[in-house]
Amino acid sequence: MQEQMGKLTALLKDERRSHHQSCRALLEEAEWRAERVKQQQQLEMEQLMQAHRSEISALVDFHTKTLERERGCAEERCALLEKDYDFLKSSFRTYKDNIFEEMCNSWLRKENHWKEEQERILTDQLMHLSEKLNKSKQEKENQREAFKTQMADLQARFEAEKEVLAAELTDKDVTIHLLKTALQQTQPQLDTVTSHLPDFVKNTRHLRSRRMSHNIPEPTVP
Repeated sequence: MQEQMGKLTALLKDERRSHHQSCRALLEEAEWRAERVKQQQQLEMEQLMQAHRSEISALVDFHTKTLERERGCAEERCALLEKDYDFLKSSFRTYKDNIFEEMCNSWLRKENHWKEEQERILTDQLMHLSEKLNKSKQEKENQREAFKTQMADLQARFEAEKEVLAAELTDKDVTIHLLKTALQQTQPQLDTVTSHLPDFVKNTRHLRSRRMSHNIPEPTVP
């Protein structure tokens, strides 16, 4: 009985130690997952911002170069018109002034229209990039909420397992207590039997010796 109690006590200690190790492992895994998700989200956000800046910079450079090229073409045309104007100035001054003014106004209108169109395209592209960035932020927020939910579920399962293990430990403590009580109750009887055991052995040997001396067969078990 004492040996069984010792084994049960050792088993209880092992289960408690295993429970603590499992708790530590679960907490360490949860912290590792949280840190990994945080680093991944930070890296993806930095990459997204870098890509956004690169796209904006490339877009601005493209439109700047296009505007400079168109402006150069316009300046060349204006220079040609000015040469034509000087050539026709002597004979067609009034007519030429009107034509030149009309053409300059036309080019100004075209340039203004082109600028407005380029600004509209740039605004649309910037809006599209902003929507894309907001969508990515929303996806990251959804992932963060999903991770929080997963962590909450993990914590709930951990608490449930903890309660089950605590109940099992309580039951085993009660069992050990009952075994100790039973041992204490039966110990006097065991002591009495142990104290009478030498007399019983002595009487048994004496009876066997008498039977052997008188050739009396030993009783057989039917």
